[in-house]
Amino acid sequence: MLKVVGASWLQTRISSYILIAVVLMGIGVIILSEFDFLHVEKDGIYSATVSWNHKGGYHIEFWGQGNDLANVQLNVARAYYKTSIFESGWSSIEIETSSKYPDSVQAYAAGLLEGSLTWQLIYHHWYNTINVVCEKKTFECSKLMEFFRKNTVIIRERAELLAARDPFWHMVRLFYIQLDGLEAGWKYAVRRSRQTVKMDTEHFLLLAMAADLPDLEQMLNDSDSQSKFTKGMIFLKSLPREGLEPLIAIGHTTIAPYGKMLRLLKKYTFGYHVLPKTSALVPGRSIVMSSYPGALSSHDEFYLIQGQNHELIVAGTPWTVTKRSLLNFTNAKHQVMSSVKVMTANRLKTNGQHWFDDIFLNDNDVDVGWQWITLEPRFGTIWLIKQMPGIIRKRLINKHFAITGAVWSTSNLYKNDITFNETDENSYEMAKSELNARLQTNVTTMEQFRRLMRGYNHETPTTENEEQAWITTYRGDLKEVTQPFGVIDAKIVLADINGIETFEAISGPSTLGSQPFFQWSKTFPNVSHVGQPDLFNFDSVTPLWIWL
Repeated sequence: MLKVVGASWLQTRISSYILIAVVLMGIGVIILSEFDFLHVEKDGIYSATVSWNHKGGYHIEFWGQGNDLANVQLNVARAYYKTSIFESGWSSIEIETSSKYPDSVQAYAAGLLEGSLTWQLIYHHWYNTINVVCEKKTFECSKLMEFFRKNTVIIRERAELLAARDPFWHMVRLFYIQLDGLEAGWKYAVRRSRQTVKMDTEHFLLLAMAADLPDLEQMLNDSDSQSKFTKGMIFLKSLPREGLEPLIAIGHTTIAPYGKMLRLLKKYTFGYHVLPKTSALVPGRSIVMSSYPGALSSHDEFYLIQGQNHELIVAGTPWTVTKRSLLNFTNAKHQVMSSVKVMTANRLKTNGQHWFDDIFLNDNDVDVGWQWITLEPRFGTIWLIKQMPGIIRKRLINKHFAITGAVWSTSNLYKNDITFNETDENSYEMAKSELNARLQTNVTTMEQFRRLMRGYNHETPTTENEEQAWITTYRGDLKEVTQPFGVIDAKIVLADINGIETFEAISGPSTLGSQPFFQWSKTFPNVSHVGQPDLFNFDSVTPLWIWL
């Protein structure tokens, strides 16, 4: 033992013992950590909660990774976010709020959580989809953002005036409050990360209302260059089961620019009330959707809605509008945007007819067209709705579905599509096509349905089924004149009289058959795809939500 200069032998001995103890403790920690006794699992799932009171306002508490999610405190709101885009093609977020707090507090808290947890995804998605266009079209984008500023002021003023007595306007008000929280949460997370990135309020509006801008680049170019493309497909099929009622399989695909393949599966379970000062909760308390960073609705328009004793599945596809100009769009400054209306209907309505009639019927002026299919699984009720500016057609199609067992619906009017006679409101015809007959015969199992949704033909390719394959598998990267545009996903739901049975989602362009996997570095390396995987080679994902 070496004596410390200026210290007694006793002091030196004590110091040595302390030093030895510290070294032994350090060795013990290393050994224990090797056996995972002190190891916190890095599972890629980040949790957070928001608390609130009248004096202190909102407070976010971040729980980090490796939590028992069932035991994450609720307070006003709780959320977890799983970053799995590179493993499965999807990330996911689940947010729950408490009905014990005012609805406006719940909405803002939900936005805070989503904005702060997904801030990087939001920035990357904005950069890939809006910034790259607006850098080239500065003047046009500034006009578009000016429209959203004015529209937001008008709609929020009406909502503040009417929300206390009108459930519709109460939900509209909550949508914008949630968006306020999203922006505040994003900015808070950016400050915590000490990053220098920046987004403006108008950028958040553009991300939230992107469903009203399905062709942003086309609109700003005043071009119909993409008008020949369908924007998605919905397919319903009855799958027989021995000794049981058949399952109804619902498939939905989205066709979009590949820059939008930064995807989020979301579940919102909010304790909203029908009106601010009532105890009655909204019927559609839980909403599951395929969505995007910064969006408060699906934008794919694919929703699974659950409430007390009811379930509703809603699927929509946008109709192509040729030469849809910025000027035409910005004429509708007093219009409630479709993203807001859809989420309002999801929360307030329990069946397909009321979902559309009570929300959309009296407010149908925007230059956007949609086709919707709704299914109430417990009752087997199926509605098909075609919505164009100033024109609405809707029909109950249960009887036809019971006979044919298949409904094929796309955003463009093909010979095999459901058609409406525009001149006769009472005229409705389901085209008796060879396609429906083939689907009825050749698609009878879930695996066959899944393969169909990803472009697999169950028969020798012919000119008759060429259209089917085109709709389900279109890939702009494989055409003679390539472009980064095509089918970017598939969502499949199985349901029966007991409700929704399963839900799965597949991210990326179709890869069935002989088609190669989509890879950015081999196709469009110079197209912005920040935050996306390079190679899209993913199986289906079934999200396992925690908070029921």
